[in-house]
Order: sequence, then C-alpha cells, then structure tokens
Amino acid sequence: MREKRRGHIINVTSVGGLVGQPFNEFYCAAKFAVEGTTEALASYIQPKFNINFSCVEPGGIATEFANSALSQFQDSGGMLEDEYKPILEQYIGNAQARAEQGDSGVFQTAEQVAEVIADCADNPEPPIRARTSEWASEFCRLKTGLDPDGKKQQAMIVGTILGSQ
Repeated sequence: MREKRRGHIINVTSVGGLVGQPFNEFYCAAKFAVEGTTEALASYIQPKFNINFSCVEPGGIATEFANSALSQFQDSGGMLEDEYKPILEQYIGNAQARAEQGDSGVFQTAEQVAEVIADCADNPEPPIRARTSEWASEFCRLKTGLDPDGKKQQAMIVGTILGSQ
C-alpha cells in the first residue's frame, strides 16, 4: 500500500470502543485500543501515504451469543452473593426486557453491518469512524456529536502535532 500510495484499512470495532458499558470492561478496553490505534495511524499514514483508516462501529448484532453466554452463566451457578450481584441482575433484567420489547433497534443483522463495511470500502473519502445503525449513532452521540466521522479530529491532530503537510 505504501509503495502504491493508496489503500484502505477497515477495522471493525464496536460502540463499546467509544462508550464503556457495565460488565463489558475487557471487551470495551480491547475495542478502545483498536479505535486509538486506528486514529493514530490515520493521523500520519493517511496524509503521507494516502492510505485510509476506518473503524466501523456496530451496536449489537443479532446472534445467539447473548443467549448462549447467559445460559452458560446460569448453568455455572451464576454470580456468588456479593455487592455486584444486584447490579448484574439489573443488567440482565434490562437486557431481557429490551429483547422482549423488540430490542428497540439495538440489534442488527450481520448483513446490515457488512453493507456499511462495503459502503466504507467504496467511499473515495472514507470516514475515520462509521456507526452501523441509527441506534449505534444515538448511543454514541455524546462522544461523537461534534465530529461524527472523526475527520475534524484527524485534521486537528495533524495540524497541531505534525504542522502543515
């Protein structure tokens, strides 16, 4: 890519890479790391070598993951009696209520996420970050409201740290 002076690296992260969430700390930490790596690489490789970097940030994806994890958790005896148990029970209860209410747009299909990835790949001026649903955009709005695609921050970082190119 460097030799050809073009390319595009797309990392699939998550809304969990922007917004920390209860009982998902290690997942969120890993996704935050990918977000930071992508932003850092975009700040100097994109302007110098014309290699774009993007993070695609889905919300929940409709799979059996949550049901499987909950089933395994319950089969193992659940959480011991301690101060975290009521918080976990509230977390699980709210998740189950959202699922029973039709999930309020939280979950989308893998095909819908793939469509956003393909659109990002085809975009001649791709975003640094792209959420994959209206729900994901709203969930992250407080963090991304002033710069939804990350391009303003990229320009500020390039100008502040590297000076004019």
